[in-house]
Amino acid sequence: MSYDYLFKIIFVGDTNVGKTALAERITKNDFTPHYDSTIGVDFSTITLDIDEKVIKTHIWDTAGQECFSSIISTYYRGIAGAIIVFDVGRKDSFRKCEYWLEQVQNKSSENYNPCIFLIGNKCDKEHRAVSRETAEKFAKENNLTYHETSAKKNINVKQCYKLLIETIYNTVDLENATEQQGIRKGMITHSKIKEKEDRDCFLPCCTIL
Repeated sequence: MSYDYLFKIIFVGDTNVGKTALAERITKNDFTPHYDSTIGVDFSTITLDIDEKVIKTHIWDTAGQECFSSIISTYYRGIAGAIIVFDVGRKDSFRKCEYWLEQVQNKSSENYNPCIFLIGNKCDKEHRAVSRETAEKFAKENNLTYHETSAKKNINVKQCYKLLIETIYNTVDLENATEQQGIRKGMITHSKIKEKEDRDCFLPCCTIL
C-alpha cells in the first residue's frame, strides 16, 4: 500500500500489562481475553489519515521479560514514537516505567528524542494500585503525555494512538526527517486516497489529560 509517510512506533512495558491487547485493539478492533507472553517482538501495521495525508505506522510490540532485553534493544533504534504501558492495578509495573523510559531515551537515537506517551492500561479495574494523580505526576516530571486506557472495554485506545501519531506529524519536520528518526517518506497518488481499503476509521482524538 502506498503512503505519504511511514512512522515506526514501539510499545514497551512489563509483561502482562496489556501491550499486545492494545496493539490488537488498535489494528484489528478486537480483544482476546488471554494472550501468550510476547517472545522477542511482534509486528503489526495500521494506516491513518492525518491532515489529508496517508500515514502508515509500524507497531513493534516488545516482550516485557528482562531475558529478552538484549534482543529487543535493537528495536529501540530509529523510532518516531514510543508508548510505555503499565497496569493501573500493579504498582510493580508502574515502578518499572522509569526503567523503560531510560531504555527508550538511551537507545532510540543520539540526536533525536522520540515522542513518548505513558499509558495506564486496564483502567476499567474496580480496584487500582496506582492513582491517576501519581501517574500524572511521574509523566509531568519526565515531560511525558499521560493517558488511561482499557483494551478490554475499548476505552480511549484508538483515540490515544491517533493523538500520538498526530503529535509526531505536527511536531517533526517531516520533509527533512530521516529513518534515524523513525520516519520514511513514501509515494502516493492523492486522487486515490479514498480508495484505500485498509484504512481504519478512528474516532476523534481525546483530550490531553
